[in-house]
Amino acid sequence: MGSDHRIAGQFYSVGEVRQLNMDMLPVSGWLITDSYGGQLTESAAAATALATGHQTYNDIISLDIHGKPLKTILEYAQDTGMSTGIVSNKFITDATTAAFGSHVESNSMGAEVASQFIENRVNVIFGGGENDFLPRGVEGCHPEYGKRLDERNLIDEAIDIGYIFICDEESLHKVSPQTDSHILGLFADENIVPPNFPSLEDMTKKAIDILSLNPNGFFLVVEGGMIDIASHFQESENVLNNVIGLDQAVKAGIEFADKNKDNTLIIVTADHETGGLRVDINSNGLKSEDGPFRMPNGTEFFLTWATGGHTGANVPVSAYGQGTDRLIGLNENTIVFDIMLEFLGIQARVD
Repeated sequence: MGSDHRIAGQFYSVGEVRQLNMDMLPVSGWLITDSYGGQLTESAAAATALATGHQTYNDIISLDIHGKPLKTILEYAQDTGMSTGIVSNKFITDATTAAFGSHVESNSMGAEVASQFIENRVNVIFGGGENDFLPRGVEGCHPEYGKRLDERNLIDEAIDIGYIFICDEESLHKVSPQTDSHILGLFADENIVPPNFPSLEDMTKKAIDILSLNPNGFFLVVEGGMIDIASHFQESENVLNNVIGLDQAVKAGIEFADKNKDNTLIIVTADHETGGLRVDINSNGLKSEDGPFRMPNGTEFFLTWATGGHTGANVPVSAYGQGTDRLIGLNENTIVFDIMLEFLGIQARVD
């Protein structure tokens, strides 16, 4: 989600004058997204920088350049007694969310990521990706068979250690925050796309309801992962809808923060930009242009794609809370971890 992704979502949902919820946060800046050695990044390395404060090689998840595990902000939060949650509308074992709750050598190791999520007792796990939790040949709530080669049924294992397992929107709404502290919600075999539900907003609200009952506080990472997928395929309308969907999840976070102003930190950013997206009011006539799309008042706008891959563009970051003034200007993406760590009251690491 680069800057023009945000502009496109704004135009589509609220027009030129009003702002997205994420853009109304009081602090804003820019993040550099390169992976170790100044390479064009991908999600594993970029998410590792956000989650651990260290740059690493592409395709590596929360391991340093020598293969040593890097402690994540989620793990630091657990050490302070906080509850923790991971939410995505993509398969939950994918790189961005994996970087906060696991340590693996490759983004292709989804089965191992799933194992570590459960072993690390993350309180709330909401997303797609059921087939990474089930053995090969075993069918769960959703039509595809599991693909684990170790014959472990992680859903059964999670239930055995106290998780409540849910797999549809109705069950999500029935979860009781007062009694259900560990929830595994897998709402699709892979990505959560129509007609699969719930929405990212609904998952975020339920996660906050559950996690916020811990008097020690909570850490929650929410990923609008389908923005990236849609951008890879240059699916402009899906990009617009998914940026808006993420913004509604941000709104849920802001509503919580409004009631807990002095002890809540919100940071909204991206691991990288995908597509080289550009927004124009007037048509440029290029073959890579999509549109017209319309603002609520009928004004037309157009989207143009430069690539189907990642770019090296700096990404916007918006924030609320103590210490976030450090995000003003242009910074390395590792600063996000430093701000979160200090917010937890833990002395900043020394490399």
